[in-house]
Amino acid sequence: MSAALTIKLGGIAGAHSASLGAVARSAPPATVVVHGGGNEVADWSRRLGIEPQARDGLRVTDPATLEVVVAVLGGLVNTRLVSALGVGGRRAVGLTGVDGGLLRLRRRDHALGEVGEVIAVDTRIIDAALGAGDLPVVAPIGADPDGSLLNVNADEVAGAIAAARGGQLLLCTDVPGVLRGGTPLERIGQDEAEAMLADGTASSGMRPKLRAALVAARAGCTVRIVDGTDADGLARALIGENVGTEVTAA
Repeated sequence: MSAALTIKLGGIAGAHSASLGAVARSAPPATVVVHGGGNEVADWSRRLGIEPQARDGLRVTDPATLEVVVAVLGGLVNTRLVSALGVGGRRAVGLTGVDGGLLRLRRRDHALGEVGEVIAVDTRIIDAALGAGDLPVVAPIGADPDGSLLNVNADEVAGAIAAARGGQLLLCTDVPGVLRGGTPLERIGQDEAEAMLADGTASSGMRPKLRAALVAARAGCTVRIVDGTDADGLARALIGENVGTEVTAA
């Protein structure tokens, strides 16, 4: 496989020290980590009296929720991951999509509030970090052309960064891949993935994962959706073994 690897860690995978240890030990040098943290954002929102809402697998983000997102993902979650990877022996550096103009965004549907979609990626700050021997850890926060901060789905960010870099994309979740009738699929092509999105077979958090997987696959990346809570399986996926569900553009 290509040396370039982009990994999306969810809040669940990020909470598992064994999984982070696998990333620290087994991820190749040219690796970028993108993280989510929806559970942490939801918990902190509720502490502040804000009830979380979602549409089509994306977080509805009013101005108050945006402040929680920036504080929790850009601060607490990102810093914890950088620290944990350091304990695992991997020097890491925390970034957001704002840093170095990494992500260029436009606003999504008004009904979602302060939410952006990625329209371009500038990898120069990632390249600089990798060139210094660091592991970039990216929080899914960006800004519109006016400089207003926006929440971005982490799967979408990972798919866009992978498409810009090439190589491999691993999208971590808490199930053993894309499921049909409770059984994980070994491989899923573009037509089947789009059908699952259209008929609702892919629901909740799997929807943005499939969309991100297709973006990267169409750009020529090798893409897998894997169980990030299974440290052994994740370690095998990190070295290119056939784990989880492969998503292809064919």
